[in-house]
Amino acid sequence: MASQDTYYVLVIEDTNTGKVVGTGNLLVERKFIHSLGLVGHIEDIAVAKDQQGKKLGLRLIQALDFIAEKVGCYKSILDCSEANEGFYVKCGFRRAGLEMAHYYESKK
Repeated sequence: MASQDTYYVLVIEDTNTGKVVGTGNLLVERKFIHSLGLVGHIEDIAVAKDQQGKKLGLRLIQALDFIAEKVGCYKSILDCSEANEGFYVKCGFRRAGLEMAHYYESKK
């Protein structure tokens, strides 16, 4: 069973500059239709342009996936663009559905 913590944020900091060069989030959700099991939603993976190619994105995904497993999730899921699909396949994920969205106009 997961603790009260349901949202995890990972940050990678460049120790030379003190700047954040990577970040990612894990949202843990209880699913009523799966006997109240837990699913991990990996979101907002971002790595600074000048730090890409150093496997920081892979490390973020691996760490968030590890946390999801350790808190008792039966799966981790994420949404990505088709352009990024190959990266997530290399991280061990596979295509498993279709994302749908309903956008709202901003009220100014």
